[in-house]
Amino acid sequence: TPNFFKKESGYANRASKALKNLSESLPVFLAIAILSIVLEVEANTFLAIYWLAARLIFVLIYIIGIGLANKTESSNGPDKQPIRSLVWIFSVAFLIKMTLNLL
Repeated sequence: TPNFFKKESGYANRASKALKNLSESLPVFLAIAILSIVLEVEANTFLAIYWLAARLIFVLIYIIGIGLANKTESSNGPDKQPIRSLVWIFSVAFLIKMTLNLL
């Protein structure tokens, strides 16, 4: 089996974490999106597209490991990916703006 598919590979581990992170924000997005449709808040259409794009970019950055600092054997802390964090902040900002548009 190629290393890419082994459970202990970095790609598989990061993919699992990325999808877990997405599953935590997706219900919030879906609730806001459904309310936007029901209440006919057209301003949220493009924000929803931007959120989806940001989350897709986030997952790709997370899995590929873009900006991932080389960790030494002694460092047990979380992975630091400032680019991924910046994309995440944008996705949260889109959700906040969508929520404010509902008010």
